[in-house]
Amino acid sequence: MRHIKQIGFILLVGILVAGLVGCGKQANQTKAAPQAKQELVVGLAADANELKFKEIGIGSPNANIYESLVKLNADYQVEPLLATKWEYKGNNAWRFYLRNGVKFHNGKEFTAEAVKQTLEQEIRPSGKSILKIEEGSVKVVDKYTVDIVTTEPNMRVPEILAHPLHGIRAPGSDSVKNPTGTGPFRFVGYEKDKELVVERNPDYWGTPSRLDKVVFKYIPDHNTRLMALQAGEVDVIKEIPREMIGQSKAKGGVKLSTAPQGPYVALSLMVNGKHPHDVLRDKNVRQAIGWAIDREAIVQKVWEGNADSSQTVIPAGILGEHKNLVKGFGYDAARAKTLLDEAGWRPGSDGIRTKDGRRLELTLVSGFPSASVLKPLPEVLQQQLRDVGIGIQIMEVADDGLYYDRLKKGEGDLWLERGNQNNGDPTFLPELLFHSRGYQGSTYDQPFWPGEKFDRLVDEARSSPDIREAARLMAEAMHVLIDEESTVVPIAALYNVYAAREKVEGLNPHPADINTRWDAVYIRE
Repeated sequence: MRHIKQIGFILLVGILVAGLVGCGKQANQTKAAPQAKQELVVGLAADANELKFKEIGIGSPNANIYESLVKLNADYQVEPLLATKWEYKGNNAWRFYLRNGVKFHNGKEFTAEAVKQTLEQEIRPSGKSILKIEEGSVKVVDKYTVDIVTTEPNMRVPEILAHPLHGIRAPGSDSVKNPTGTGPFRFVGYEKDKELVVERNPDYWGTPSRLDKVVFKYIPDHNTRLMALQAGEVDVIKEIPREMIGQSKAKGGVKLSTAPQGPYVALSLMVNGKHPHDVLRDKNVRQAIGWAIDREAIVQKVWEGNADSSQTVIPAGILGEHKNLVKGFGYDAARAKTLLDEAGWRPGSDGIRTKDGRRLELTLVSGFPSASVLKPLPEVLQQQLRDVGIGIQIMEVADDGLYYDRLKKGEGDLWLERGNQNNGDPTFLPELLFHSRGYQGSTYDQPFWPGEKFDRLVDEARSSPDIREAARLMAEAMHVLIDEESTVVPIAALYNVYAAREKVEGLNPHPADINTRWDAVYIRE
């Protein structure tokens, strides 16, 4: 009987101990901080996904669905990505050796055939290609080796391929309904002007994303987008007007992530215009505009210091040691007035200059990529140019489509735009925009063409095997474009600025914003 009582006592103690241990576990579980939900919501201004060319999730934003053969680092240098190495084989042929063991989101293997199909599908209906290729130019050597043979000398192929538009698509996939690449995120859904959704690729060949899901929401109104961040409805916003950055920073729980200078803001001048848009055929007038702009006032007072008064349309980092070959314009209103005097334009009774009964009034077209992202700069330029006797009529267009339409018709004198250098090729933007045989064709190049000397320098740079020599040649080309011919008047290079809630970590904007990656971002507990 005594033994039974002892056994019962031991069992009772055991039950009590077990209960206490269990309670302790529950108490510890209650105290442990819950895991932060790894879902990021990003507020964007405009939906620039290009349905016509089946480019979803590449530029607005780059949702990291696709990957290119190479990538662009923050110093605009090219590094391996889907290609591990490459070499020039001669006779306009570049050979790329592909990474083994990479799979597309649909489980199919990444091979040379996918590279061929992707790059040849990029050739526009016009037959033009930034890579200088045509159908049959991309040749499969073996499963993991591919040759790209250009139709003319092009030593900048690796640098061009760093652009995310050259991201490799899975053969047979629908690039609109189900974009399929090799990137750290895979496509979930897209609704135009509303949202783009991606999720973590669990089979990614590299370091997997720390986020499980990213929702990119399109919120065009700047104030609404900022309020959504402050209310916690979104975690990150971009495309913040420069004048609102201080307001974003002043709010508690919000921090800024800033990349070095990347996008440029510049005026392109109609040098080949027809009446009434022929005034800028006179170089003195073009240069007077350059000297009349007070860039430091714009950078500090309008953009709150979130820009640099750069004097090129190529990031200074690409030009390297040769960037000082481009002089550009300082602010010198007296010099601007002297140039206008020499051109025969005399001050009128209302301050606007006249010549042979004609008033010096120019039309400034603002709309690339949209008028909203350029505000309030047109009004600032209007006032600064009026101070030297140039009248400005502002024509704002909603988007780049309307901008191009006016440009085709030659309806404007000054064309205000914000552009980007999105790859490592120093010839990219100058050839794209200002070369007489450039990718944009007569729609864009001819109105602003600076002449044969410029074309020759660009052609030499594209053919040079030495990237440093190409940079030197392009600095000379920029000198022709800006200093000698003044076809372009640079205003500033902008910093890419994101505002995020304080719990967001790992966000590192790229100076070439389309190259920003999201796979290192996470939500702090």
